[in-house]
Amino acid sequence: MEQSFTSSFYIAAKPASIYTALTLDVCKWWTENATCASRIGDLLSVYFENNTHWVMTVAEATPCHSLVWHVTEAFHDLPSLEQKDEWLGTNIIWHLEEQKHGTNVSLTHNGLVPSLNCYRVCQSGWQQYLSSLQAYLESGRGNPYH
Repeated sequence: MEQSFTSSFYIAAKPASIYTALTLDVCKWWTENATCASRIGDLLSVYFENNTHWVMTVAEATPCHSLVWHVTEAFHDLPSLEQKDEWLGTNIIWHLEEQKHGTNVSLTHNGLVPSLNCYRVCQSGWQQYLSSLQAYLESGRGNPYH
């Protein structure tokens, strides 16, 4: 079985501020054209250039601990991608584990596997936006898509 994309980082921040960034401040680190979603059943929509967008339902939400987004609509508008909806049905899983002086943040994009055509582009994208999230948490300034 293929391993889904996973990444983690440690940051000197409390889980509450990280959880807020993931639920209410997505526009400050991922894309400026995003909605907020904090409760189970809420829709999180993120939009990029062209027609690239994803809509996710908050499937699980345990404040300051974990969050799961289930992708219900996906369109990755890159000419190099034959199939534009490879994220459809995947789950983006966030875990926050408080440590003595900060929090370990882990992301698993369950279903984003190396055999998908978009894997390399998406892997690179996640790494870029996770760095933006970390910068936002450290300085209040991320590098969202605009």
